[in-house]
Amino acid sequence: MNEALAEPLTGYQVTAVAVAVAGVVGGLVRACVAYRARIHAEREATTRTTARVTWLIRLTEADHDVVRIVERDRDGHREVELGVRDLPKSGITREAA
Repeated sequence: MNEALAEPLTGYQVTAVAVAVAGVVGGLVRACVAYRARIHAEREATTRTTARVTWLIRLTEADHDVVRIVERDRDGHREVELGVRDLPKSGITREAA
């Protein structure tokens, strides 16, 4: 057998092994925390999107002539207008006739 393996480790070798093991464990903990944070953020975004879409569906089903939605989030700024402000002229002439 190799005589180097049978000898006890010196202080510097123990310190080096301890630092290496601590680095590996620290990296694994960091990766686990980052993974859980990312999963939590995705779950929260999905929940918010579901709530927003549900609200928009109820809003558009309601009896409104015009619905204007202004939305600001991490993706940017959006403005959506549903409905018509003015009736078409052909509709006005049909009612007058």
